[in-house]
Amino acid sequence: MPPSSQEHSKLLNDGTVVSVRGSVVDVRFVHCLPPIRTLLRAGGGSKFVMEVMAQRDARHVRCIALTPTDGLARGTPVEDTGAPLMAPVGKGVLSRMFDVFGNAIDGQPAPPDLQWRSVHHAPPPLAGRPTRSEIFETGIKVIDVLVPLERGGKAGLFGGAGVGKTVLLTEMIHNMVGHQEGVSIFCGIGERCREGEELYRDMQGAGVLPHMVMLFGQMNEPPGSRFRVGHAALTMAEYFRDDERRDVLLLIDNIFRFIQAGAEVSGLMGQMPS
Repeated sequence: MPPSSQEHSKLLNDGTVVSVRGSVVDVRFVHCLPPIRTLLRAGGGSKFVMEVMAQRDARHVRCIALTPTDGLARGTPVEDTGAPLMAPVGKGVLSRMFDVFGNAIDGQPAPPDLQWRSVHHAPPPLAGRPTRSEIFETGIKVIDVLVPLERGGKAGLFGGAGVGKTVLLTEMIHNMVGHQEGVSIFCGIGERCREGEELYRDMQGAGVLPHMVMLFGQMNEPPGSRFRVGHAALTMAEYFRDDERRDVLLLIDNIFRFIQAGAEVSGLMGQMPS
């Protein structure tokens, strides 16, 4: 988790839970309202984590829970962390597996010397983006010849269940590490625990794990967590691109469940999905 100095605002700002409806939590603050996208914590050991999504009035905010709300009740004290959701970055994240909060979920100790960055980082200005087009060689000849991918662009692999989408992504990871000396970031959104473990062991056996990072927002997690894990993966990719000056292959499996999680969050907030 991020260091405590980043977790708490300079002015102690505590609130109280006034309503819990599934993943939607309303919190009352007496002194001042936390800004939108601020992370709130509640319960013993900060068991419950919420993100401020809207300011209802001068005293109340509406949040989406990033953790299960079982056991969260009215009157529970809430702590304003004074910071948004943070993602770990740095060379220490390579070969590791994380959840949306940056906790290591591969059974190993937390990596040392990590930096923490907001997942809501502003994109680079349009004027600073390259306009030259290059082909990204995947190493899969049928793709490189018939439907070549653009370096720095986006592409989607569409298909039904069990047709080999994840196998293609795995082959791209092999090529990225073996031929282009880049970094691969795999983000599993709505994946089953079994699928994540199988991929981890496959990458470990292939010898490419030291050059990749894995993040998972699993199927059993709340929609807020599944939605934000994509932003956490993007934050890591931006670090390797901008700070390390390395080529990055960001793989999201799958984008439908990311959109689905975003639609669930919008529905819970009573808004139209965007």
